[in-house]
Amino acid sequence: GEDYFAAERVHDLAEDGRRVTATVEGTEPYAVRLWLGRGGLQHSCTCPVGEDGAFCKHCVAVGLAWLNRSKDKPRVTMDHVRAWLASQKPGALADLILEQAAEDPQLQEKLLLAAARRSPTGPDLATYRAAIDSAVRVRGFVDYRAAGAYVRRIDAAVDGLEDLLKDGHAFAVIDLAEHALGRVEQAMNSIDDSDGGMGEILRRLREIHLEACRKARPDPE
Repeated sequence: GEDYFAAERVHDLAEDGRRVTATVEGTEPYAVRLWLGRGGLQHSCTCPVGEDGAFCKHCVAVGLAWLNRSKDKPRVTMDHVRAWLASQKPGALADLILEQAAEDPQLQEKLLLAAARRSPTGPDLATYRAAIDSAVRVRGFVDYRAAGAYVRRIDAAVDGLEDLLKDGHAFAVIDLAEHALGRVEQAMNSIDDSDGGMGEILRRLREIHLEACRKARPDPE
C-alpha cells in the first residue's frame, strides 16, 4: 500500500462528508471507498482481496493519500459538487450524464435498464435480455485478473432483474432469470472462477427465479 501511494497510483481522490473515494491503478483500476461507520473505519475495494472483505493494499494507499493531501491548497469536496449539481437545470444534468455514459459502458447499461423499467407501455424485456447477453458475452478466456470486472458487469444486469421483480413483474423475471442462468452456466467454461464470483451469481439468479415463481405461481409442470 505504501509503494502504491509513493508511486502515485491513487487517482480521483474525493471526500463527501464522512466518505472518501478514489481509484487505484493496480492490475486493473480498482474503486476504493473508506467511510466512518458505527464500528469505526469501514472499507470496500473492487479488487479480489477487497471483495473478500480484507483491508487491502489499495485501501491502504487511499488512506495514505487522504492523510497526505495538501492542506495549503483550496479543496473542492463532493459536497460542493452536490450543491453545484442541485443548481443545474434537469436538461443540463441529463446531457452531463449521457456524455459520461458514452464513455462508460456499465453506466450506459444501467441507464438503459432504468429507462426500460419505466417504459410507458411496461418494461421493455428485450432491453433486459440484451443487457444480460452483453454482460455475459465472452471473447476468449477470462483469466483471474479480469474475472472481477467481468463478474461485476453481470452483477449489474442481475440487479436489474431484482428491481423488475420488486415492481411486480414476476412472470417476466421468471423468463429472464432462466435466460440468464443458461448464459451464465455456459460462460462458466470460459472463466477462471477461483474467487467463486460466478458461483455467487448463479446462486443469486436461482434465488431470484424461485422468488419470482413464488409470486407468479406458474403452472408446476
